[in-house]
Amino acid sequence: MPIPGEMLKRGWGVLRLQPWHLAGVFTSSAEAENLAQTLGPAYTIKYGEHAPGSSDFSFMNSPSSSTI
Repeated sequence: MPIPGEMLKRGWGVLRLQPWHLAGVFTSSAEAENLAQTLGPAYTIKYGEHAPGSSDFSFMNSPSSSTI
Protein backbone atom coordinates (compact mmCIF):
# COMPACT_ATOMS: atom_id res chain seq x y z
CA MET A 1 0.00 0.00 0.00
CA PRO A 2 1.50 3.36 -0.99
CA ILE A 3 2.30 5.95 1.64
CA PRO A 4 1.15 9.58 1.36
CA GLY A 5 3.69 11.48 -0.72
CA GLU A 6 5.45 8.35 -1.94
CA MET A 7 6.69 10.14 -5.09
CA LEU A 8 8.12 13.21 -3.29
CA LYS A 9 11.92 13.48 -3.34
CA ARG A 10 12.16 15.88 -0.39
CA GLY A 11 9.88 16.91 2.43
CA TRP A 12 8.69 16.31 5.97
CA GLY A 13 8.75 12.62 6.78
CA VAL A 14 6.56 11.03 9.43
CA LEU A 15 8.54 8.16 10.87
CA ARG A 16 9.12 5.77 13.72
CA LEU A 17 12.79 5.08 14.36
CA GLN A 18 12.52 1.70 16.15
CA PRO A 19 11.37 -0.42 14.45
CA TRP A 20 11.71 1.67 11.31
CA HIS A 21 8.48 2.78 9.66
CA LEU A 22 8.05 5.63 7.19
CA ALA A 23 4.38 6.57 7.34
CA GLY A 24 4.40 9.45 4.84
CA VAL A 25 6.23 12.36 3.24
CA PHE A 26 4.67 15.83 3.04
CA THR A 27 5.48 19.24 1.60
CA SER A 28 4.24 21.00 4.75
CA SER A 29 5.20 20.38 8.34
CA ALA A 30 1.59 20.95 9.44
CA GLU A 31 0.36 17.98 7.38
CA ALA A 32 3.19 15.83 8.75
CA GLU A 33 2.40 16.86 12.34
CA ASN A 34 -1.26 15.95 11.87
CA LEU A 35 -0.39 12.42 10.75
CA ALA A 36 2.22 11.98 13.49
CA GLN A 37 -0.33 12.96 16.15
CA THR A 38 -2.78 10.45 14.71
CA LEU A 39 -0.20 7.64 14.81
CA GLY A 40 0.94 8.26 18.38
CA PRO A 41 3.98 9.17 20.49
CA ALA A 42 6.38 6.74 18.79
CA TYR A 43 6.25 8.85 15.61
CA THR A 44 8.26 11.98 14.89
CA ILE A 45 8.69 14.31 11.94
CA LYS A 46 11.99 15.03 10.22
CA TYR A 47 12.82 17.03 7.11
CA GLY A 48 14.87 15.07 4.62
CA GLU A 49 15.27 13.30 1.31
CA HIS A 50 13.11 10.41 0.17
CA ALA A 51 13.73 7.79 -2.50
CA PRO A 52 10.41 7.87 -4.42
CA GLY A 53 8.46 4.64 -4.31
CA SER A 54 10.39 3.26 -1.32
CA SER A 55 10.61 3.55 2.46
CA ASP A 56 14.14 5.03 2.23
CA PHE A 57 14.30 8.41 3.95
CA SER A 58 17.46 10.20 5.06
CA PHE A 59 17.51 13.21 7.35
CA MET A 60 19.75 15.41 9.47
CA ASN A 61 18.78 17.18 12.66
CA SER A 62 18.29 20.49 10.80
CA PRO A 63 16.00 22.25 10.26
CA SER A 64 14.30 21.80 13.59
CA SER A 65 12.11 18.78 13.93
CA SER A 66 9.64 17.97 16.62
CA THR A 67 8.69 14.86 18.46
CA ILE A 68 4.97 14.40 18.75
